[in-house]
Amino acid sequence: MMKRNISLKMRVVVMTENYCTIVCHTNEPTEIKFYLKSNNIPIQESSTLPFDYLVVYDKKRIGVERKEASDFVASIMDGRLWEQLYAMSTLCPLNFLVVIGNITSVLIERKFPRSAYIGALVSSAIKTSPDGLSGYVSVVSLDTIYDFMEFLRLLCRKVTEDDVRLPIKPINKTDLKSLQIQTLATLPGVGEVYAKELLDEFGSIYAVANASITQLEKVLGRKRAEKVYKFLRGELKTL
Repeated sequence: MMKRNISLKMRVVVMTENYCTIVCHTNEPTEIKFYLKSNNIPIQESSTLPFDYLVVYDKKRIGVERKEASDFVASIMDGRLWEQLYAMSTLCPLNFLVVIGNITSVLIERKFPRSAYIGALVSSAIKTSPDGLSGYVSVVSLDTIYDFMEFLRLLCRKVTEDDVRLPIKPINKTDLKSLQIQTLATLPGVGEVYAKELLDEFGSIYAVANASITQLEKVLGRKRAEKVYKFLRGELKTL
């Protein structure tokens, strides 16, 4: 995955406690931003975001790159695609590359080999950045920009409902701290970021397992702390 000479700092993000926020690149269509606002999704705009959208809720960050079919092919040819995927994979553990429109007509018009197009899709999905979070990219194909707007709305809803589990970066199994983080990350609603904070706060899995709800709340917040506390004691009926 090609590296890119860009600033990978996202100072524009302001986390909101109870709402999913979407950071949009300033060049993105106004109709998309209007649609998000009309569905009560807070948005911010940034001219420095290295991809099109950043979905933020609590500790979760999900990158989204929107490409019309013609631009997708063009970005393969000029190398922009790999730069954008590198930025997403470096900054976010989970990402989406969304291709919109009829790709067949574009391939015919540009005389672009279908095998090269399919190869680019495969590479997008299996290659990760060697830097940062080494996040994964899922490729989604949609028919229209209206489908894409609905995709963003539903993604925001799923994230808010805690229905998204971010992938955990592969670890060195000889590293005790990494193994502890991986173990804590499997607790309901925790994930890798909270797992690191729990380990920093309590020092061991044993201490986390024996912590009170009030103690866990300092790291996880009340609702998540209660869920983890009950889970560890076999009292949680549903996940």
